[in-house]
Amino acid sequence: MGNAAIEREIRAAEAALYRAMIAKDYRALEEILAPDLVYVHSTAVSETKKEYLAGVAKGLYDYESISSRGLTFHVHDGCVAMSGAVDMLVGETGRPRDMIHLLFVLIWAKQAGAWRLQFRQATRIMPR
Repeated sequence: MGNAAIEREIRAAEAALYRAMIAKDYRALEEILAPDLVYVHSTAVSETKKEYLAGVAKGLYDYESISSRGLTFHVHDGCVAMSGAVDMLVGETGRPRDMIHLLFVLIWAKQAGAWRLQFRQATRIMPR
């Protein structure tokens, strides 16, 4: 499979991830997130898959919209590093949501025939 086909698969995996995050679809998140996921928030909090899903369940991450842009892909033997910027309308359940803008890196690994999110790192872009 060529890099263009892999990039299409990763874009589809990213879109599925964001749909699951917005819908709080735990079954889909279980499938998309790698068992040994490292999820680093823009607040410098690092979570395992279990910790991240617990935060979603508690309402710590209540996403309304997520949209990425300016994507780049680096494909390496069953692993893809994806980077770009993302705009998220997010907040804690019961509180107003804020639009945040982030630079991010997502590392996707092919596991059991599907792309799984292995690592996520985000840095907040401060308004000028």
